[in-house]
Amino acid sequence: MVGKMKRYHKKIYFPDIELLKRFNDNINSLTWQYSKHCLTNLKYRHLDIKALLLYLKGLVLDDKDIFEYYIENKKISKVCYRITYIKNIDIILVVSETKNIITIYSNLANDKHITLKEELYIRK
Repeated sequence: MVGKMKRYHKKIYFPDIELLKRFNDNINSLTWQYSKHCLTNLKYRHLDIKALLLYLKGLVLDDKDIFEYYIENKKISKVCYRITYIKNIDIILVVSETKNIITIYSNLANDKHITLKEELYIRK
């Protein structure tokens, strides 16, 4: 499937764990970038933007926090992390291979996201 994006979710099928670890290690060596969409989105999320950006500055990403990723042209193009942020709040980061935050949002820590559309993801 050259050129077509493949989408994987941890609850359905999650191959290439070593590839994810290498991707994560590489991301941690880069500097954060913020897309316009990310910065605009932050204004509507009822989060303390300055505190969140300071938190992100010191954040070391963990591949165990990846719950979704996309492969395009045989390489990971973006990943989705769910990270514990503050009491009862997780942040979701969608990050490109250049450590650009494509979007960011928050979820309640106990939100199990039961609206998962399994048909959107690759299965084994």
